[in-house]
Amino acid sequence: MANIVEELKEKTKEEVEETPAGDFFMGIALMILSAAVIYVAWSWPREGNLASSAALFPVLIASTLFLMAFSIFLTSLKNNGFRRFLHYFTVGYWQQFLTSTKGKLLLLTLSTILVYMILLLKALPFEAATIIYTAGSLRIFWKAKMVRIIIVSVVITAFYVLSFRYLFGLELPGLGM
Repeated sequence: MANIVEELKEKTKEEVEETPAGDFFMGIALMILSAAVIYVAWSWPREGNLASSAALFPVLIASTLFLMAFSIFLTSLKNNGFRRFLHYFTVGYWQQFLTSTKGKLLLLTLSTILVYMILLLKALPFEAATIIYTAGSLRIFWKAKMVRIIIVSVVITAFYVLSFRYLFGLELPGLGM
C-alpha cells in the first residue's frame, strides 16, 4: 500500500479528463433537485402574484439551475455519456478498478473512515479519536514530516471542538471528555 500512496504523491500534474458519464449523472440529479425546489416553492402560499411572493427567488434560482443542468445533460448525451455511465456498472470495470492504484487508494480511504467511525469514536473521546484519524489520513495522503502532521491534526481538531462544542453548542460523538 505504501508504494501506491507514494506513487500518487509523486504525481505533479493532475490529468484532466472529460467527464461525460459524470455530467450525465449530475445533469439528471440537478434537474431533479431544481424541479423539486420549484415544486416546493410554487406550493408556498401567495397573496397576490408571484412577483410579490417569497417563492420568486427560489423559483428563479432553481429554474436557472434546471436550464444549466439540462445543458450539461445534453452535452453529455452528445459525448456518449449514457454509454460511459452504464460502463461503470459492469463487473469488468470494477474488477479492473479495484486492482488499480486508484481503486486500492479508494479502499484504503474507506477503511480508514470505517475504523474512525466504528472503532475510534466508540473507544476514545472525540478529540483523541479525531487527532489519531486526522494524523493517519494526513500521513497517507500528505508528504510531510510527522511532527508537522501531528501539529496540523491537533490544530484542526481544536478548531472542530471549539467551533462545534462551544460556538454552536453541539454535542460531539465519542466518549466525551
